[in-house]
Amino acid sequence: MGQIFQACAYDIDTRTCCVIDADKFDANCYANCGTVFSMHYLLRQKSYRIMWGGDDIVIDGCLGNFSRTEDLLGISTYSSNDNFAGNYYEHPQAKIYYDKIKFIDDNSKSWKYIKVWDVAKKYFDWYNTYSVDYSGYLINHTQKQAVDLANYYEQSKYVNKGGILMTIDALPTLTETGYGTQHLFIDGLWVNSTEQLAGKWCGDLLQIVDELPNDYQIINCCFAETWSKAKYCYRTFGVDKDGYLLSDSRGKLFESAGITFSLKRTKSCCMKVKADMNGVLYQNVPLKKKAKGRAEALAEKEQTINELTKDLAQKDQKIEALLKQLAELEKNTIVKQ
Repeated sequence: MGQIFQACAYDIDTRTCCVIDADKFDANCYANCGTVFSMHYLLRQKSYRIMWGGDDIVIDGCLGNFSRTEDLLGISTYSSNDNFAGNYYEHPQAKIYYDKIKFIDDNSKSWKYIKVWDVAKKYFDWYNTYSVDYSGYLINHTQKQAVDLANYYEQSKYVNKGGILMTIDALPTLTETGYGTQHLFIDGLWVNSTEQLAGKWCGDLLQIVDELPNDYQIINCCFAETWSKAKYCYRTFGVDKDGYLLSDSRGKLFESAGITFSLKRTKSCCMKVKADMNGVLYQNVPLKKKAKGRAEALAEKEQTINELTKDLAQKDQKIEALLKQLAELEKNTIVKQ
């Protein structure tokens, strides 16, 4: 079924927060979603802490992954004692968890909730753009890091079912509390994706700005699912002479991989494309098999060249023999005269 997430932007100093039901992780993590619109709008106004909080946080043991006060306050924007009842009190470390749950429950009553969806739609001209703006920088004040949003969009964009350019937004994956990204990439990911960043900015103080602060480091960030990215690459770059999908204009092969629930990659594959009147079929091919195929093709070419060379040598010998016969005939003709 998958856990349900809440998109949370919160200001600890003013105790103001915006919390939106984001449903399952892969349902509302895209550039055209209301959750993303609201979070982007807020971050373009001022800095907020962002948390894509999942309800797995109440499962036995998971709360142990969060120790920062800032994180527990983030959890308190969408959870209280009622959410934890029956999950922690029988745990061997119940006392540790009880203290955290009490802190969360006490602070859950301190927040002032705001809604910004209507103003966010107008701000980004949702009905015309169908997307948030990917200009400027998404910066992390806590870690002094930044994502170039234009570069992120360029790497991560894909074509959706309606043929519209779209992208998975960076915020949900960067700020999730756990096990959302795995569901997003359940069918695999493009190898340029940076899934290792999942959750690394959870609860951090973020902002979207036009200019990069001098002492902030830009990090490479890309989140792209296999099949949707493959369709974009096929439409944009096509295939090589052997029918293998390309990922850029320089002829680099498209590669994808699966991931486990611990965010470990499986072996990479390239992709073979077959198009006919019934549509386009995408087939994963292990890189070793592709390399083997290339080696076999080269071997066949070498064999053909060798056979042609041998054939030419034989023809040269025949021509040489004919020339000798012709010379002998000419010699005999002169003698008779």
